[in-house]
This record gives sequence, C-alpha cells and structure tokens, in this order.
Amino acid sequence: MMTNHEARPKVESVDLLLAFSRKKDGETNKKCIRTIVRDFELDLTILEAKLKVIGGKWRIHKTVNSRDTEKARKWLLKKLIDNPEFAGCVDSLWRTALLQPENIYTNWWLLDIDTQNEDEISELELRIAHYNGIIKEKIKTPNGWHYIVCPFDTRQVLELKNVTLIRDGYSFVKKVGGENV
Repeated sequence: MMTNHEARPKVESVDLLLAFSRKKDGETNKKCIRTIVRDFELDLTILEAKLKVIGGKWRIHKTVNSRDTEKARKWLLKKLIDNPEFAGCVDSLWRTALLQPENIYTNWWLLDIDTQNEDEISELELRIAHYNGIIKEKIKTPNGWHYIVCPFDTRQVLELKNVTLIRDGYSFVKKVGGENV
C-alpha cells in the first residue's frame, strides 16, 4: 500500500538553532532565523549556507534546554483554535511554540561570562564547585564564555562582575559573515 505520509519517528524533545543579526554588530535591522535540529551538523551547515546567501553578520546559537514536543504541540493546537487565521503560518508558529518557556524539556541554566580574564574565570569555577554546581559544558564566545550548568544556588556566583544567569537561554555556536567570509 502506498502512502503520501512521511515516516518520522516520534521524538519527545528537540533543540533549535537560532541565527541572529544584531544592530550591535553593525547590521541595520535585527533579524532571527530559527531551525529545528534533527541532525546538528547537517542543520548547522544548511543554516550557514542560508545566512551566506542572505549576507551580513550573524551569530548562531543553540537552545540550552531541549524543548518538549508534546507540550509544544498542545500550545500550538490551542493557538490555532483561538486564532484560525494563523493556519497559513504553521511552520513558524511551531517554532514559536517550541521556544515558549513553559515547553522546556530539560532544565539547564546558562551562565554568560563577559570576560576572558583567567583569574576571574578561576574564581567563577571555584564558586561553582563550592556551591555544588555541575558544569555540563563550557563554550567559548566572542566576548567570553557560556557555561551550561545544572541549577544550583548562584547567589555567590552572581556577585562576580561580568556574570549573568539566564535560566532558559541560547548558547553560542559560531559567527557567520563579516570577517568570517
């Protein structure tokens, strides 16, 4: 029997890649392109190619927390019932649903560190360890570091200058365009 339906495995969670053009980087308009990750390397390559065609300077980030597809599906269905005029933009609305804070699947926090000073980084890591914080990933950014951590008592860590806590943020992946072309 033939079917026109795509065979897609049911997934409980997904991540998203987000590409931002920022006025801070000299762009005239702020823009954002969102892509659902099915195969990270392939999706990143496709997104980079799109950005190079569009032109300009971009920063690509990835969601720190995976997104719960079942919660997002319910959010999307309610939005479509309440606003049937949105039926023509379901793809965009699906990505919006996935990014809603109530639709997170994992619970990691992002510490945005706006320094590359090794003494400050050492002090930060000592405080994280002292308060039983677990560092899942440490990512170099253009201006410092992104630390993806399990939730912990961050009061002492946030007393440090150049440290910002983001409970559901986006970690830096790479720059595209500008000097990288």
